[in-house]
Amino acid sequence: MVHDQTMAFIEKHCPNLRASISVQRLEHNDQLLNTLISNAHIVLQLSIREGFEVKVSEALKKGRPVIATKVGGIPLQVQHGKNGFLVEPGDHHAVANYLMDLWTNKELHDQMSEYAARSVSDEVSTVGNALSWFYLADKLASGEKLVPDGKWVNDMARDEAKVPYGPTENRLPRMATAERH
Repeated sequence: MVHDQTMAFIEKHCPNLRASISVQRLEHNDQLLNTLISNAHIVLQLSIREGFEVKVSEALKKGRPVIATKVGGIPLQVQHGKNGFLVEPGDHHAVANYLMDLWTNKELHDQMSEYAARSVSDEVSTVGNALSWFYLADKLASGEKLVPDGKWVNDMARDEAKVPYGPTENRLPRMATAERH
């Protein structure tokens, strides 16, 4: 439905650009998404509702400015004016203006790209998730008992590997655990 609506919009409103626009319907595939994000200049996430969007974190981690809607957990990821722009759902004029700014202002794009790459914790990237899963798989396969003592899996893996977080490295907020009585 979205594909058909997009094609109809292009045909009706910008037929002179039709040859320059590529619209693709693609299966969900992490490798394909990684390739697209890695080669993108700007990433859009224009959902009308959303949770914490991993694709947004992946794009930011790769240094891609993100233009996204102010819904769900996205405002926790995109810092308006720093690593991207936040818009109200359906505000296509704001999206177009921000796209134009990022395409035509190299200094702005470069600043946002640099900030984006360092504004996201590795914990939410594919690499950070893989570290946690491999650590768990190794421990469970060897029969070791895991006792987190309030630590996150990522923290336990990094502790064991003797790779502590650096002072400027981003981490997700750690919540204090309530003491049991």
